[in-house]
Amino acid sequence: MADPVELAPDYYLSNFHSLVDFVVSRYGKLLSQEEQCFYQTFRQLQPDSQRLYVRLLSRKGVPSSIGALFRQHRLTYTEIGDVPAAVDELASARLLTRDPALPLDELLPLFTKSELLNHSLEPLPKALKRPALEQALLEQDHATIQQRLMKEPLLAVQAEQCFATFKLLFFGNLNQDLTDYVLRDLGLFRYETYPLERAQLPFQTRVQIEQHLRYYQCLRDAEEALGADANAITTLATQLPAGIDGDNTLQRRLDRLRLTLARQLERFDALEDAEQLYRQCQRPPARERRARIAVARGDTDTGLSLCREILANPYNEAERTFAESFAHRTAKKTDAAHQWPAPRRHSPLTETIALAQTGARVELLAAEHLAQVAPESQCHYVENTLFNGVLGLAIWDIVFAPIPGAFFNPFQVAPSDFRTADFYSQRSDAFARRLSEFESGQLAHWVWRHFHAKRGIANPLVHWEALPEPLIRRALERIPTDHWLAIFRRLLGDIAHHRSGLPDLILFPGSGGYELVEVKGPGDRLQQNQQRWLAYFAKHQIPHRVLHVEWQP
Repeated sequence: MADPVELAPDYYLSNFHSLVDFVVSRYGKLLSQEEQCFYQTFRQLQPDSQRLYVRLLSRKGVPSSIGALFRQHRLTYTEIGDVPAAVDELASARLLTRDPALPLDELLPLFTKSELLNHSLEPLPKALKRPALEQALLEQDHATIQQRLMKEPLLAVQAEQCFATFKLLFFGNLNQDLTDYVLRDLGLFRYETYPLERAQLPFQTRVQIEQHLRYYQCLRDAEEALGADANAITTLATQLPAGIDGDNTLQRRLDRLRLTLARQLERFDALEDAEQLYRQCQRPPARERRARIAVARGDTDTGLSLCREILANPYNEAERTFAESFAHRTAKKTDAAHQWPAPRRHSPLTETIALAQTGARVELLAAEHLAQVAPESQCHYVENTLFNGVLGLAIWDIVFAPIPGAFFNPFQVAPSDFRTADFYSQRSDAFARRLSEFESGQLAHWVWRHFHAKRGIANPLVHWEALPEPLIRRALERIPTDHWLAIFRRLLGDIAHHRSGLPDLILFPGSGGYELVEVKGPGDRLQQNQQRWLAYFAKHQIPHRVLHVEWQP
């Protein structure tokens, strides 16, 4: 086992420098004057001041209208020699505001319940819940309460929005933070190396940056709107950015938010407004929801017409399955029932066995049973790791190819479009060539090439601990190439949905060949994604069965 890594006390400052320097070096011309000034001001600070500012940016603080609030006397960091001096410099640089003039309701959350009780102008019951306590204080004289509370310096962090732009440009979103650096520094993650040249980076214009920032503002506002009413939701929907041609990342995010807003409009019974929002979405389940709304409003023809539209050009397999099933159920109530036959269902070979309940996972018990009933058989619990992992190894270089807009920073486990339809379409030529090489017998070559060269590096398809070399070797020997290709094509066709639902076990009989086995414990049933995989196996003559386990008395 490797020795534990000990980070420097101010490791976070080095990581912060790396982040802002990366952004300035690649996006300097796209930064606003305020953002450039923020960077230059920060870089000119003394080290202790830089440390304190980064510490405060990384802490949650109490939200206020002018920035996160902190109480100075609670700021104690062993690596910062003189906190008051650092506060003075940050205040002079306008990166902190000292004792901000704020309404009382924004100051109260900074203090403990006990402190608030002590500063009340009249005795209050100690059993009061916090919201009731704050309300009672707000009904007293605000000036006097504030005077009692403000006996120590209070600090408000400034320029948070500037740093938000830097985070957006570095991570591509506002959800990540400097933790990714720490995972790297601790050796917990090793990341693939890929080019990060200016021309290949996702953000190319200032307008694009502003639209992404606007999206995140709307995302924050959505929480309140979703809990309000239909008017609040439709108002928020009009404030969403328009999107940028070629920026598929922003379009996906806008679609996701519109789908959320529209679904809540349905719950408010604002079906017309919901339908209009769904029309603006390019991804599932927008057409599904429109079909459901049409039928709910009694417009069966429109509902069936949307199902035809889906079947003519389904976005993915789940959307196609919905259209077949929903249209059949809907048409049964009309004269068009004969045009929509019931979807055919695959009934896999099924076996039921009784096993002793030992506390171990049911899949492991089933694997042990299958290995025992056939001489010289081997059975492995692989679930979604084997086929995904072998595919990930075989196409490793394509996954991390320098596609414009795919990589924001050096700490990505996957390209930004990995879980989208764009992942295949943007690399379709490379995938077609690689699959052709597999057909000519080169699958093992590519798998072992990357297995040995990339061992331990993060890949969204490869779970290293679940891919021992003997298992891969036996799978490559036993599974025919056309079976690998069939499974790979389905995975690549919709990697977000199809990389789950694969069978739990792979059985290698002593007589040769292999079999995929889905295990179901007592009371468990096949999920839809599992049923679709089993039907696909039947279509491509891939050996499979379902094993139902009952517990012995």
